[in-house]
Amino acid sequence: MAELAENVVDHEIHTVSRRWLGWMDVGVLLLTLLVFILFLMLLKTLVFPEGTGLGDIVARDVASESIRRGQNSVDFEGDDFGEFGDFVARLSDVQREVKIRRADSVAWSDAQIGRTVVDDDALQTFANSRARVDFTTDNELQIGQNSLVVFRSNRTDPFLKRRDPAVVVMQGELGGIVNQDFGAFAVQLPAGVAVLSANAETGAPADFKLSVNPDKSSTIAIYAGKAAIDIKGEHYELVANQALTVSEDGRTGGVRDVPGVPRVNAPQGNQVATFRDLPPRVNFEWGDVSRAQNYRLEIATDENFEEIIVDEYLDETAFTHGNLVEGDYYWRVSARSGWVQGPVSQVRRLSVEQDLEAPELELSPIQQVATGEYRLSG
Repeated sequence: MAELAENVVDHEIHTVSRRWLGWMDVGVLLLTLLVFILFLMLLKTLVFPEGTGLGDIVARDVASESIRRGQNSVDFEGDDFGEFGDFVARLSDVQREVKIRRADSVAWSDAQIGRTVVDDDALQTFANSRARVDFTTDNELQIGQNSLVVFRSNRTDPFLKRRDPAVVVMQGELGGIVNQDFGAFAVQLPAGVAVLSANAETGAPADFKLSVNPDKSSTIAIYAGKAAIDIKGEHYELVANQALTVSEDGRTGGVRDVPGVPRVNAPQGNQVATFRDLPPRVNFEWGDVSRAQNYRLEIATDENFEEIIVDEYLDETAFTHGNLVEGDYYWRVSARSGWVQGPVSQVRRLSVEQDLEAPELELSPIQQVATGEYRLSG
């Protein structure tokens, strides 16, 4: 009887052991699966940075291939495009997280100042990140946050009188300066091509801003110089202070004027704000602009607005900042109507200084105001 009981106990122990081993096998399998998923996520982050999916890259490749076949090349007459050859640029400034993808690679890497940008390279910026690209003397492109652009050769075929666009804007914001020495600069939009050039009469360089908006429309604003835009067979000419918005399917609302420049009220240039223990509350104020729907306020720690600490779209004509540490700041404001952003105001400089020296105490003569009561002031 004792032997039978012992056998039953052994059987139960073996049964429980097998169950525990089974659960352990399941646990090891789940743990292995979890590690594999984490590995895939890490690999995806390293190869494809956040914000750029496979669909975007495929779209980029299709766009580049269509340009290569000449479908999105630009017709030109005379010498509008000058003698400039292949488009080769250099990364002259990188702020925060900016990634670059070489034409012969599927992996993204950190963009470094001084790197050369050549045909079919792609550049992507993330939130609060920016980059500047110089392509010849006094010719530059400024790439805003959350942007994806592909660089092209800007190559000319003199026999067909066509030139490839220099930049394909997939998303985000692109601005820049193109002077008369460069000739003309072509940018491909999702629904067409824009050719930017200096004013031949005055020599004023093309100063522009182009954005691919959240609704997939594109807006180009010209502040100086001129632009010729071809949208599915329709041709538009823009001069200084004009803009055009194009929907994803190529519809436009026609050429319109950009909003005016806001009048800066406070703080004025070279104003000083002092504080003792806590940072001061600084009020930024500007005048209302006719037809403006909102305003873009930018505050930076450098006058070139490469180290931007505030970039906000505001419905009001005032903004209060209560956390500016000691140092120099530069600020500007612009008006926006729809997707069209007007030119920026004159840059103002503000100095924030900490003053720990106690002020001198000055007392006025004591005055008796009533029987037994005296007034002390100072």
